[in-house]
Amino acid sequence: MAMRTIDIIRAAVGGLWRQKARTALTLLGVAVGSCALAFSLSLGLGLRSLIDNQFRSRDDFWWVTVYPANRGQATIDEKDISPEKVAVKGEMPEERRLRLRGRLIRDYRQMHSSPDIKLITPERVALLKALPDVEEVQIFRTRFGKIGLGDTLTEGQTYAGRLDTFKPALDDRLIRGRLATAADEVTVTELLLYQLGLRTDVELDGALGKTVRVTLGKSEFQKAGALANILTPGSGDLEDEITRSQSQTLTKIADQLPQKIDHFDLTPAEKALVKLVMKRKRSTAATPEPQELSAVAEFRIVGVLRETSKDEEVFDPLNSHTMVANQMRLFLTTDGGEVLFGQFPELATFGQTHADVKVRPGGDLPAVVDGIKADGMDCYSSLKFYQSVKREVTLISAGLNLFALISLLVAAIGITNTLFTSVLERTREIGIWKSLGARDSQILLMFLSEGTALGFLGGGLGLLLGWLLSIPGDGFVRRLIQQQSAEPIQSSTVFEFPLWLCLGTVGFAVLITTGAALYPARRASRVQPVEALRYE
Repeated sequence: MAMRTIDIIRAAVGGLWRQKARTALTLLGVAVGSCALAFSLSLGLGLRSLIDNQFRSRDDFWWVTVYPANRGQATIDEKDISPEKVAVKGEMPEERRLRLRGRLIRDYRQMHSSPDIKLITPERVALLKALPDVEEVQIFRTRFGKIGLGDTLTEGQTYAGRLDTFKPALDDRLIRGRLATAADEVTVTELLLYQLGLRTDVELDGALGKTVRVTLGKSEFQKAGALANILTPGSGDLEDEITRSQSQTLTKIADQLPQKIDHFDLTPAEKALVKLVMKRKRSTAATPEPQELSAVAEFRIVGVLRETSKDEEVFDPLNSHTMVANQMRLFLTTDGGEVLFGQFPELATFGQTHADVKVRPGGDLPAVVDGIKADGMDCYSSLKFYQSVKREVTLISAGLNLFALISLLVAAIGITNTLFTSVLERTREIGIWKSLGARDSQILLMFLSEGTALGFLGGGLGLLLGWLLSIPGDGFVRRLIQQQSAEPIQSSTVFEFPLWLCLGTVGFAVLITTGAALYPARRASRVQPVEALRYE
């Protein structure tokens, strides 16, 4: 008489029920492994979702700052800088003195190590706008110029553009007043005020409301261009073709030339002639037409920023404008920039050093970044940090999943041992079934059913335990994350249990336990009825 399916199920359940303690312990092992697997998978999914929400919900995540790829790095050692170039004089707190000196050192390195750079021209702006998912491209302009307060004059770098892109960084640095919001307002740094003669705390307080005069000149490029034309006769007007670093180098040569004439291989008459020509050039250049050589505008100081320390000048992956902000002396709004830079129409064709690219929220940010780099430019964006964080979370989750799999494998070994022992204990019973007509395949199926049942029950119980543990675990993990971030968490939970995870956890547990039951089941199916009936 062949065994019916219902008989196979009853025999399987009966075999497990007779050894309640052993079955319960084996079931507990499967449940623990399944719980660990469900818990780690859920946490990994939740954390990746949280990272997506935290980054993608930020407006500045979709802004990319574009800059020349070959702008270079500072290489000058501090001991090679003349002490008077970075000396800080006057009465002030020592903390401020150290900040100002550190900034002077970094500025000196920057000004004396810039290579030739590929600027962002109108043609490149058009290419940026043509990239998929790009909503807008905004040029923000920076330029060194003369800054005056009363009769005092100094040099510094001016920024004009969207100040809200700097806002997280600049808000922390404000020590007086606020950020500029109108076209006639400006926010300045304490180093700029120091260079303009305002050094005490009282003088800093009194700086608010004062008017500074900003002058952007073209004379440096004219001087360098003239020397370039002399060195390369017949090449036409090179003034608008030389790069910034070439201009700086040629300007130094032009400035030092009058003192070096006596060292040239010239006759006394030739030297006198050259000196006469250069003297006439200098006297002519002393009264240039202002509208051709400079742009001048006045702005009211509404805020003062402290200088950053070297340790603070670390790239902020969530705000790529931080490094740019650290280099500026004077901050104008976009409208204020038009008042000043608009007086130099040729600057538009000369090109700028930075641009902001706005990607459509939800768009293909990696494709935009790749398109920028394909044009030979480089960029700041949160993308690299975002991908790095997701990669680290994925690796951590993979490690947790591996430990969970090990737990399931240990449970599988327990199932193999349980069913193997069950086969030995039930050898005589197996012989009776076979003598009554049970086939080998039916005996095999009976013991495999026991493994499947353990996997189904253990997997379901483990999934339930994982979900229950996620409730207090969610609060614990959220507190840890919140302690590391000042921003509110955008996700409602850091554990996710989608349908595929629930079915997959139980299914994987069934697969593992059924596989573990295969060897004992095959052994049971091969028992000979005669030998089994004589087994005690």
